[in-house]
Amino acid sequence: MLPKLTAHAVKASPRPDAILFLPSTVCSSRVTTRNSKFQQLANKDKKLNPNQWEANLIEFNFCEDTDTQLKKAKAQHSVLIANLNRQGNREVKLHVILVGVMGTIFKDYTGKPLADLNLDYHMVKNLTHKLNEHSIRHASALIKTRYALQYNTSNNSQGLGLGATAHNPPDPH
Repeated sequence: MLPKLTAHAVKASPRPDAILFLPSTVCSSRVTTRNSKFQQLANKDKKLNPNQWEANLIEFNFCEDTDTQLKKAKAQHSVLIANLNRQGNREVKLHVILVGVMGTIFKDYTGKPLADLNLDYHMVKNLTHKLNEHSIRHASALIKTRYALQYNTSNNSQGLGLGATAHNPPDPH
């Protein structure tokens, strides 16, 4: 992906959750691997020039404060974006997909970045619904675990009852 960088420089750069490279010469508004232009690019050269590709960096974040998370993601990936631009990629975009507390879906911060990836309306709706369900399921599991730890009734089999504090298990070493 970045052949002009040293191995140390590549490892030192933080990575986004996903990197999607799309050919920038595909004329169709909906890019798929079945698109004839894409097939021509894939078969024509096994090694394409970076200026024929559009790099899409995708970062998923769960947050309470959207502005802070957007700034953090931009700062976190600024070195990678600069390296990809220096490499000669036609365009480098950062898509930060934010999901709020307990799975809150933000129109501008969840749906719009997905739509910017050329997903149609129904795919965006489906993905935001799945993100919402996933967030609620995991938040509920965290709440249940916290509750179970807070009200642990079998604290080292001493039966301390409600109000007993949860302790970490003994160190096995």
